[in-house]
Amino acid sequence: MRSVQHNIRYLSIIQVLRYCMVMMPIITLFFTTVGLTMYDIMVTQAVFSAVIFLFEIPSGYFSDVLGRRTTMIIGVLLGVAGFGVYCVATGFWSILLAECVLGIGASFISGTDSALMFDSLAELGQTERSIEQEGKQISFGNFSEAVAGIVGGLLAIISIRTPLYIQTGILAMAIPFAFLLVEPKRHTYSNELGTFKGIWEISKWAVLSHLRLRWLILYSGILGAATLTMVWFIQPYMVRCGLPVGYFGFAWAALNLSVGFFSFNAHNLERKFGERVVVAGLLIVVVLGYILTSMHEALWMIPALLCFYFVRGMNNPIFTTYINQMVPSDRRATVLSARQLVTRTIFIVTGPISGWVSDHYSMSTALLSCGLVFLLTGGIMLIYVERDLTPEAEVA
Repeated sequence: MRSVQHNIRYLSIIQVLRYCMVMMPIITLFFTTVGLTMYDIMVTQAVFSAVIFLFEIPSGYFSDVLGRRTTMIIGVLLGVAGFGVYCVATGFWSILLAECVLGIGASFISGTDSALMFDSLAELGQTERSIEQEGKQISFGNFSEAVAGIVGGLLAIISIRTPLYIQTGILAMAIPFAFLLVEPKRHTYSNELGTFKGIWEISKWAVLSHLRLRWLILYSGILGAATLTMVWFIQPYMVRCGLPVGYFGFAWAALNLSVGFFSFNAHNLERKFGERVVVAGLLIVVVLGYILTSMHEALWMIPALLCFYFVRGMNNPIFTTYINQMVPSDRRATVLSARQLVTRTIFIVTGPISGWVSDHYSMSTALLSCGLVFLLTGGIMLIYVERDLTPEAEVA
């Protein structure tokens, strides 16, 4: 029991190290120094999402069948390898290779970390703490990224690649903690049907048989894609607003501190306002963020970016917990991976298109278009989510 309790601590440490992204405040600038356009950048990120598309559910299934600990170890090792490739990248194709390796690594960790935490809490008899713990995990990562933002901006003064070298070393420190994780007691999914049939059976159960789960996965995935798309516009948006590059690290830190704050308090907000208000409010806030940023480019508009970071902070702890509560432990990682798969699938489309619109028309046009697209798709999903929030509508 004590070892399982330690899983929460080790997952927190891994989260802090994974999100100590000293490269992020200058990553778009690094891309441009090696010759990438905004469209190229969005293509590399779309490929990253496509790799996750291919590996997300299989890696979740791997976690359900062969174990959370083994899957986490593989994910961390691949993450270190991917950043290692970044260190020597010189152009589009080498960056694309790095994104592919990082995508596979991210897919192995995605879903597995949340499933491992929930299973550990279940063994401890503390599942009621799930939203709180999920929020804390995310907030630890964002607090870490906030500090890393300031450090990364200062490291870039040495050279544009220095943050990349430091980034690789920081993530390598997560390897021993991945090995210290303990497999919690849980039901292991039977692999009698074979890997592909097993994946199909779980996916069919989640998408076709469980109404509430289906709409939660789709709606949460749209919200995730809305914030992910904006992430890659933030640095060029701040440039257009006239923010000096030397302040990028501080701005990035402030934004990520806000995510940590919102994640840390997600359970309190959900408890205070209720499920229906919170679920609908997230779509309203993210669309408002797109509209505001498309209207004007000035320093006083930078706080509008907090709309996206509010949704980022609330989305994961709230919806991950809702999904965990509805899914048996023998298929939990696979279903959580399906949620991330929706986000990445949408971004594969919205990323390159929005980048192309920004290059050929204007960033304002691209942002407004994204806001309208997410309002339409998210609004449709929200109707079904609100309809099926009643217990009697959970199963088809």
